Amino acid sequence: MDRNVALIILDTVNKNYFDRYAPRLQSRSDCTFDQCKVTSSWSTPSHASILTGELLHKHGVQSNSQSFDNVDPGDTFLGDLSDYHRICTTYHNLLQPRYSFDKFFDIHRSTGWRRVSDNVEFGNGINSYVRFLSELLRSGSPYTFAKNVERGFWSIFEDKLLDFPYTKRPDAGASEITRITKKETDRGPEPFCLVMNYVDAHSPYRVNKHLDPDLYSAPETWEDQEFEVWEMEDNPEIDEKYTKNYRDLYGASIDYLDRRVSTLIDHIRQSSDRETTILITADHGHNLGHADENYLFSHGSSMSEGVVHVPLEIVNPPSGFRENVPDFFSQLDLRELIVRIAKGRSDIDDLTGRPVVAEHEGMASPATKFDKFPGNEKEFEYWNRMIRVLYEGDVKYEWDSLGEVKKFRIDSDRPCRQELIETGCEIPEAAEELFDVGIEEHKETVGMGELDPDVAKDLKDLGYL
Repeated sequence: MDRNVALIILDTVNKNYFDRYAPRLQSRSDCTFDQCKVTSSWSTPSHASILTGELLHKHGVQSNSQSFDNVDPGDTFLGDLSDYHRICTTYHNLLQPRYSFDKFFDIHRSTGWRRVSDNVEFGNGINSYVRFLSELLRSGSPYTFAKNVERGFWSIFEDKLLDFPYTKRPDAGASEITRITKKETDRGPEPFCLVMNYVDAHSPYRVNKHLDPDLYSAPETWEDQEFEVWEMEDNPEIDEKYTKNYRDLYGASIDYLDRRVSTLIDHIRQSSDRETTILITADHGHNLGHADENYLFSHGSSMSEGVVHVPLEIVNPPSGFRENVPDFFSQLDLRELIVRIAKGRSDIDDLTGRPVVAEHEGMASPATKFDKFPGNEKEFEYWNRMIRVLYEGDVKYEWDSLGEVKKFRIDSDRPCRQELIETGCEIPEAAEELFDVGIEEHKETVGMGELDPDVAKDLKDLGYL
């Protein structure tokens, strides 16, 4: 009998911090992949690669082309599981119907607040309040109405609310998405294939009412500032206190997801009639200001191990599945892995231990970023460079569209860390076989295109602009 399968994507969670802050999920896991590597440094192309098993230069979903319009559902694992009831629940801005992400699923659900925020432009005078009240009346259930009221008040009156004792911000959708997912998996037919995305570990990082106060010392008014990547190194505002608050709140956000997701997993397994396998991973990681991350606090302009190395845990896999996979595993192979699990297969040796590659196409909306950049176009190209990486054994090669090549040593006992051992070296011949278009050639196709205003708003909300 085919199994239910659920893919839960914890947006922006790197392997190091997952290991430290997600003990509940690790205790539920029956198989741990020690060296899971993403294919891209940010959400949209990474999700497309997870669905299709292709790199971004092939599937075409990237910074200047956010839509999934040109991705054929038949070329994804959801097409491979066409006889399944396919469900998506997500709060993520870029995984909504206006980007055609819903076309892969029978059911696509987001939070009530996602509809409100898409339809109301706050700060637009009395018209904002009238439109907000109109959207509130369309909330549906009392629960959704209450959530929309809470988020609306925080969107409009945040500065004032922070002055009151015992008032804290709501989360970034995890509570409502969890509730929606429970309802959809309870009432839908089986077998089902569920795809989820939680954005609560994505920036901005600030205190909310669900975070464990024992895990941070930041005041309730603190939040990370949206520094541009070129402003992060040697910035006196990013001092020891800023770094501690940033890292603590990132970790506390993962702890919160650990609590939410573990209860969801328990619920799904107890309420479903069929055996259900759950895969927990991330679409990309995040830099937290370490020296081997070039002191960046972001996942842009980087393919560091903090960005590329993510968790992959499997709960309740088919019988005979390995308990641990120490070898490299690429998310390009998630498509095949999910299909095999759905069919009850446990053979995965041919999916692990092979050379692994990933790529970063440059900045989201480089034209918008260049308008803010204090230097010239040549200096800007460093931050907007395309980056590719290849893993072989305990070595990682990184090269970019400016011609720079670096070689790092990877230590399997130190997640998300890398040691530079050589520069100016040769790119391995294997790279030519794994990338069917050269980095300079592909860089020219990306260009500096302008964005639609609605897309720019979504990218700004996520801190990309």
